Amino acid sequence: MNEIFGGNSMTVLQKSLDALWLRQKVVSNNIANVDTPGYKSQTVQFESLLNDALQGSTGQTEDQLNAKLQNLNPQVQQDTSTTMRADGNNVDIDSENVSLARTQIEYLYATRMMSSEISRMKYAITEGKG
Repeated sequence: MNEIFGGNSMTVLQKSLDALWLRQKVVSNNIANVDTPGYKSQTVQFESLLNDALQGSTGQTEDQLNAKLQNLNPQVQQDTSTTMRADGNNVDIDSENVSLARTQIEYLYATRMMSSEISRMKYAITEGKG
């Protein structure tokens, strides 16, 4: 089915959208807990994992790369190495707000890319007839 929907580019877009959705939830949770004593902020790791998967793809078949991408999932990590306040909370509200805005923009961009890719496929399937 992946060949029908653009192969690995659609898989990367789908995984990116999943990671951005998770990042938005995590950042929103960090913001909601800005005043919770002892709360440790969390981050989502995805781009570095995707980069590692793509860099290691030289010499792999399309199916091998697709399998590797299908198994790629974002990871939530807790920052226990810092403390911003005496109560143990380490949420930097300014940083979180910037991260939320950036994530929302990236999600919008990725959804537009997905929509454009689907439109191109629809055009090709219908041979430009509607």
